Amino acid sequence: MPITTRQHHLTAALFVAGIACLLPTISGAQAPPTGGVLSPPSGATQALPPEMTPEGVLKELVTQSIAEQAGVPELAAPTPVPVPVKPLTPAMQEVLNKDLLDLADLLTGRWDNELQTFFEPELNVPLPLRHERLHAVVKPIEAPEFGPVSFYVEYRKGGETGPVARQRIWTLRVDPDLNGIRLTGFAPKEGKPLEGAWRLVEGVDGLKPGQLKKDAFTPVMGCDIIWRRRGEGFSGATRPAACKLVTNADKRVLSVSEQHDISANVWEVRDVGVDERGVRVFGGSDTPPTRLKRAQTFSCWASVAKGAERATVSDLVVHDQGGLVTAEFAGGSPAKLRLRLRNVEWPIGQNRPSLTLYLLKDSDDRAEGFAWGEPTANRLALDVGGTQVSCTRDPRALWR
Repeated sequence: MPITTRQHHLTAALFVAGIACLLPTISGAQAPPTGGVLSPPSGATQALPPEMTPEGVLKELVTQSIAEQAGVPELAAPTPVPVPVKPLTPAMQEVLNKDLLDLADLLTGRWDNELQTFFEPELNVPLPLRHERLHAVVKPIEAPEFGPVSFYVEYRKGGETGPVARQRIWTLRVDPDLNGIRLTGFAPKEGKPLEGAWRLVEGVDGLKPGQLKKDAFTPVMGCDIIWRRRGEGFSGATRPAACKLVTNADKRVLSVSEQHDISANVWEVRDVGVDERGVRVFGGSDTPPTRLKRAQTFSCWASVAKGAERATVSDLVVHDQGGLVTAEFAGGSPAKLRLRLRNVEWPIGQNRPSLTLYLLKDSDDRAEGFAWGEPTANRLALDVGGTQVSCTRDPRALWR
């Protein structure tokens, strides 16, 4: 069962270092994408605040450059975020303590933008504005050297079985000066030993506090995100022109700004990156935000004919945001099949949102059969030509 922040009495720490954290295609280890790193198809473009536009970022860079050349270093520093006029009262401190735990609970889980990438071609979203599929896992861990509320975070391209795109340790803490929650991130100097560590956190072979030494990580400076409650969720942003990242391909220095909005089941990120010449590398007002949906876990079994008998495979775990799992049957017919689960929200038309189970055979992504039900359904089953499948909602299933 996924570990919750409250269950482990974690207190305060998490990090979405600009693009260095949530947008794994930009940073010191990745080349920048042609479009935004995270976002959903949307009909109308949401206006950005001035500091999130390429022009606003460029203006800030020019101001800093002029100040530096004029020998006025205090003007060259990033524009400070206004601080509260009054100090925090004990009651407000308690509010922020609760906000921290609530935000940590929201961030914890698996997130995927498969629905966004699935519908973008059908919606004729221009190629430069389409998004690469990204699967993110945010897993609470015990990491005393980082802070009482810490997470191991891993992003994979193309889905849960794709190549690792980014790894981070995130921490959360209350920031009384800014009257919000500060999320800070650390990048591992050697990430290979940590790949897939989220799968083992609940087992005896999981991450141990002694494995996570702070000197084995590099802090991503200037890219902290300050979160504040908004409605039933939270919004967060980097400080203008504070987050500087270097591309891996051509070593360009990018000035990055991000806005985040997270609720119970949706995490949207709007970002913009501008290089030293003022050239926009990604994001902007014409790029829809990346839309990650929370993935729920299901346990499945599948059964096929095996002569006069049947071959059955159980303990198949799949998530409902385009998750895919393969079952193999020794001597069965078919010998192998794949299951995909998708909690579909249709961007156009009159179709109702549906939890949909697809049966796929061989390497063909066209479904041999499918079943659907309400988005909150606890169980789906199908029988296609004697091949039987059943999937049951199971939050206790180990992440795989």
